[in-house]
Amino acid sequence: MFIKISNFQLLFARLFLNCLRFSCRILRAICVSLLLATLFFSGCGSKFVPFGGKVTTSDGQPYTKGYVIFLNGQHSARGKLQSDGTYKLDSLGNGDGLAPGKYQVYLSAFQENTGTDNEPVYVSDIDLKYEDPATSGLSCEVTPGGHYNFIVELNKSKKSSR
Repeated sequence: MFIKISNFQLLFARLFLNCLRFSCRILRAICVSLLLATLFFSGCGSKFVPFGGKVTTSDGQPYTKGYVIFLNGQHSARGKLQSDGTYKLDSLGNGDGLAPGKYQVYLSAFQENTGTDNEPVYVSDIDLKYEDPATSGLSCEVTPGGHYNFIVELNKSKKSSR
């Protein structure tokens, strides 16, 4: 017993089988890509080093306003100062730390206040030198493997505004 198949049905069957083969290749490529992306972003072989520290004033009190920022030509990370003066650096988020390398360190401590004409005025209660990586005098070299605790002691003598 033979089944009669028209040319149209044969052509459709061939196209369908070719699509299945093509779809399998695409599906395989998508699965491999997802697997590689999952391994890459899951922290497997992560190059970030856990990094945190504390900022205090010259009288030993915690400094709690703004951010500590680490940067070099390729990477940067920042940590928000907490109520006890501590910070934890984020490069991509969630306190992941920063990549190994040499870093310039500075603080962003400007707070927005309202000026005389109701225009924003940015005021900082620390020496302006700490607001610029070139003048802060703070630097750090981070190497793989290890946990860092970078302490900064500020002189709060010179107030500044922008």
